[in-house]
Amino acid sequence: MDAIILSAGEGTRLRPMTLHRPKPLIPVLCEPIFEHIISSLEASGIYRAAVNLWHLRDEFANYIENRSASAFETIAVFERQILGTGGGIVNAALALDGDEPILVHNGDIYADIDFAEAIRSHRRSGALLTLLVRDGAAEIAAEGEAVVDIAGKTGCRGSATFKFTGIAIWERAALFALPRPGTPGCALEAIAHLIESHPGSVRTFHIGDAFWFDIGTPEAYLDLHKRLIGERGVFPKNLSIPPGVNLGGFICACEGARIGAGARLRDVVIWPGGLVPPGTRLDRAVVGPFGIFRL
Repeated sequence: MDAIILSAGEGTRLRPMTLHRPKPLIPVLCEPIFEHIISSLEASGIYRAAVNLWHLRDEFANYIENRSASAFETIAVFERQILGTGGGIVNAALALDGDEPILVHNGDIYADIDFAEAIRSHRRSGALLTLLVRDGAAEIAAEGEAVVDIAGKTGCRGSATFKFTGIAIWERAALFALPRPGTPGCALEAIAHLIESHPGSVRTFHIGDAFWFDIGTPEAYLDLHKRLIGERGVFPKNLSIPPGVNLGGFICACEGARIGAGARLRDVVIWPGGLVPPGTRLDRAVVGPFGIFRL
């Protein structure tokens, strides 16, 4: 099975961070989210993914080209105009030969999910499309495992409701519901069309208590680090802490980070090469090429 990692979006809610890096390349614990996604795919036996690129496309393509050698193959798929989720999926799928299903993963989701079990469930069900879901906001309505509504688009009510994780398994035969290649469109519209035109063909797979986090806002970005780190610090071995520095909450400092004397920091992420000037006081902030972003 192959994958598509949706990576073209501008990440407007994450600005100013996404003015300098594409959203999937934003560091979490000093490693791009993209690498965590790839590790999760590899652990489930997936070794090839198409990555759709539009925002900061050259930077992202250069990153893909210069990744450390591994068994995982990444294929950059450029968009001439931003195609949205629906257009992005069908356009990227053209780069993946074969007739196996495709696992589609949003590029801003940080999760530890057993995709292998989700794939087995998908194959057993005979579904055209399996949506990975969790407890939370009522975005998906289902009867048993059959999806009857998504985002209120069909108007149907189910006996259970779930939150969509941003991860799904598409049969190639389901791609007909998406926009024509090169045409912008929304995947939710295509899913609603499948629900109505092929009842019972869209199924759910509940991820249970698997770790899942949507990095959609700066607040969520910091909250994810707090979940992963707790009340402690993560520092590169060569970081020198000057006199008078006071650290509280969680601190994540990446390679090349510099902290000036007398700084007082609580719940701060410092990107590679980030500078905290002497005497700076920060409480919930991100430091990077954009300077200091206080939340």
